[in-house]
Amino acid sequence: MATFNTDKLQDIQAKNLDLLKELSDKVFEGVEQLTQLQLKTLKASSEESFDNFRKLLTVRDPQSFASLQASLSQPAAQAERILEFNRQVYDLISKTQASISKLTENQVSQGGKQVQELVENIVKNAPAGSEPVVSVLKSALEGAGTAYESLQKAAKKVAEMTENNINAATVAADKATKAATSRKAS
Repeated sequence: MATFNTDKLQDIQAKNLDLLKELSDKVFEGVEQLTQLQLKTLKASSEESFDNFRKLLTVRDPQSFASLQASLSQPAAQAERILEFNRQVYDLISKTQASISKLTENQVSQGGKQVQELVENIVKNAPAGSEPVVSVLKSALEGAGTAYESLQKAAKKVAEMTENNINAATVAADKATKAATSRKAS
């Protein structure tokens, strides 16, 4: 019995190529959405600037100028727009990362099964006296699997911590913005 199946290898290669295409599509989709968000934000900012210039052209006296200046300098509104933009960017990045993680987790799981099948095939066809080598191979594969699981858990914890930190920063910035607005109104 042959220990190497070329049809199976070609099938694995085709699946890996399909995965690479899916990953590439997800990355491009995320970049496209991020670019659209940036363009939308830039356009809104540009329109706001032109509106402010139009208002400035209508000013005829110092009192109107002071009033306009006070209405334009609203740090709370600017901070809120920046926070909203950052939330949207984070959301896009999180969704893209989650899609990529799901694809890679599935592939790694399938790859692990395929490696296990290969090892079992090698064990079946190994010559007498090669048990120590086979044992080392099995042990190494188990260690690699455990290491991968640990890395996966650590990556999920980092993602959770990052999300919690962003949420906490958003809440803190929102409170600071409201406090600044209420002080300015007083």
